[in-house]
Amino acid sequence: MMERYKDNGLCDFLKERYKNNEENSEIKFFDTDKSLLVVASKKDSVPICLIIDDRIEKGTDASLLSGNEKYYGNECYKIAQQAKLPLFWVRYVDCEILENSDYVYLWHSNNKKGTFERIQLRTMIDKFAEYGIKAKLENRTPQKSKNDSLSSAFHIWQRECLRIGIFADIDLIRMHDNEVVELIELKRSYIDFNKWNPYNADINNFAILSNFCNKLGDVDFHIVFNTQLNELPRGLDTTLLMYYRMIQKHDKGIYYDKIDILKIYQIERRENIYYYPLPYPVLLGTIKILVSKKFFVKK
Repeated sequence: MMERYKDNGLCDFLKERYKNNEENSEIKFFDTDKSLLVVASKKDSVPICLIIDDRIEKGTDASLLSGNEKYYGNECYKIAQQAKLPLFWVRYVDCEILENSDYVYLWHSNNKKGTFERIQLRTMIDKFAEYGIKAKLENRTPQKSKNDSLSSAFHIWQRECLRIGIFADIDLIRMHDNEVVELIELKRSYIDFNKWNPYNADINNFAILSNFCNKLGDVDFHIVFNTQLNELPRGLDTTLLMYYRMIQKHDKGIYYDKIDILKIYQIERRENIYYYPLPYPVLLGTIKILVSKKFFVKK
């Protein structure tokens, strides 16, 4: 299930470390204003395309890109090229609901001019068809539910109106020499740090991302877990405050992402009775941000 990480303590930590400049970091996508989505076949969770879900502020000229936005798009294009998948970039003014008749700005891999086309959302199925991707449109008005507080308008629209496959959101990616070398899924919970393990309910999401890693050239796929707290520990040394990231949680007040110690899992692809690999999380151990400049365990 896709979740829009509007606020995430680990991403905020990375933003501050690299001063909002991802070009100084091998780790990408900690700026949470945009999302890179993997779209996969519902039958076997094999990826069929990538979509950039790009929410912009009202009054912004969606056809123009800043230097940072061009950099983001170029990184996504490199990833799509490595995975040999088409890329679609959807830009729209941030809002609660998008309908089939609404206009967005679209760029896709076949567009060599680098310009965005203003289209109605309903015509996206025609764009998918250009790449041999089958999609159907439901003629309905999307309904925003209580559980959609972290979802983008595009996410809600594709869930309610677009029949193309299943979606997974990429949290973080590590690139080296312009190639993806690691995909990172972020998880957090109030459950005790030592007791938490990846949920079986997330297996479909893990399967999509694991298959995506396979398309990228069998790169590493890790889950990184941190604890959430309702309040700061009593008597906390002020020098450690930077590792307790205050987050405003929608309708639930303030909480804290505790990121001094991270739990790391590697996703392995294992055969099963369905004759294709399913993901299996294997605990690698923990890493302390406090004493290491390397944020994630690597092979």
